[in-house]
Order: sequence, then C-alpha cells, then structure tokens
Amino acid sequence: MQTTDSNPKSIEAVVRKAGTGFAREIIFIAFALVILPVTLMAMSYPPTIIEQGQAQRIFYVHVPVAWVALYAPFFSAVAGLLYIFTRSERYDVWSLANARLAFLFALGVLPSGMLWGSIEWGTYWRWTDERLMSFFVLLMTLIGYFLVRWYTEDPRKQAVYSAVMAIIASMAAILTWYAIRIVEKPDLHPPPLLSEMSPKIGQTFWISVLAYHLLFWVLLRISVRQEYFRRVFLRAQAERNESF
Repeated sequence: MQTTDSNPKSIEAVVRKAGTGFAREIIFIAFALVILPVTLMAMSYPPTIIEQGQAQRIFYVHVPVAWVALYAPFFSAVAGLLYIFTRSERYDVWSLANARLAFLFALGVLPSGMLWGSIEWGTYWRWTDERLMSFFVLLMTLIGYFLVRWYTEDPRKQAVYSAVMAIIASMAAILTWYAIRIVEKPDLHPPPLLSEMSPKIGQTFWISVLAYHLLFWVLLRISVRQEYFRRVFLRAQAERNESF
C-alpha cells in the first residue's frame, strides 16, 4: 500500500520544510565552534603515552569515528524496518542517509586505524585479528547495501531490499562492537581502555566523541535534505519528459 509520504506533492512539502528552523542553525554554529578547538586540543592538551608516542593522538579521531560507523548502520536498519512496516518513503530516505554516513565514517576508520597499526604493531593489517576482520565484514555489507540499490530499478523493491541489507549491516556492526569484548586474547587490536584513561586523556576523548557525533548529526541532516531534493528533481524531470 502506498502512503501519502510517497505522493510527490507530499515529498515536495517535506522539501520545502527540510533544513529550516532555528535548531538547524544552532547545530551548525555549535559544530563550527567545537570541531576546530577539539582538534587542537587533541594535538596539544593530553599527555603523550610513552609506549605509543605521538601516534597515540590518532586515538582521538579513530575511536569516535569508529563509534559513529557502528551506530549509523543500526539507525539505518531501524529506518529500514519502519519502511517495511509502513511503506512510508521518508523512512527509506533516512535509512539511505544513515547508510551513506556509515560508509563514509567506515572509510575514515580504515586509514586512521591502518596508520596507527603500522606505527604501533609494525603492520597495516592482519587477517587473523578479530576486530579488523569484523570491521572488514561490516564494510563489505555496506558496499552490498549500495550495490543492491544500484542494481534494483523498482523503487519499492529497492527500498525493501536495502532495508534487509541495512539489517544485515547492523548485525555486522554489533559483531564488530563485541569482537574484542568476547575474545579473551585479541590478536592485535587492544581491548577497551576507557576505565584506565588519565583525566586529561579522558576529557579529550569524550569531547572528541561529542564533536564527531555532532558532525554525524550535521552531515545526516544534509544527506536527508539532499536526498529529498534529488527525488523531487527526478520526479519533475520524469514528468517533463512525459509531457513531450
């Protein structure tokens, strides 16, 4: 059953409202005020861990970005499930937007993690490490999500199949999250150390987490708005072609 959210006029109404309001301006201002000082803070404020040297500062980017890469597939899956049950197009838009950011942040995790690994472990990658391999599986499922969208022409089937892939990606994200928590002796990746951080390291870390989650929210709003505009444009173009 097609809901009113799939109606072109309804989508156009959402587009007119998308990105407006005082809350959006506050988010952008807060992000602009936070992200640069946080980067400078990570480079200078926390003490250097002797065993790791300056490479330890990658931690303040790598971990928050990795967390977002693990949360976003779950949000995409929730929106996908809502689409399956309601057939409301807005949920497909939100599912797609979250999947895009999950993939974007996952790509950010790989180079920072590989750089850290090359310095600390003497190797960029090891196929026997549980956390590395579970994250690799997550990345492959996200790639599968977009392959499904690209090769499915029918919009409704595309949304349903993508929702299923989003659910699979969320399961891969859960597997990644618990990979070093259920394995007693991880091959390379260190175990969680949040309870062992010094005050300055802990302060910098949690502020970095806040900053990158704020970045995620800003990019999510932009992605959702862009997707609404894209769909309205494609429908207008189709209607124009039919009129000729």
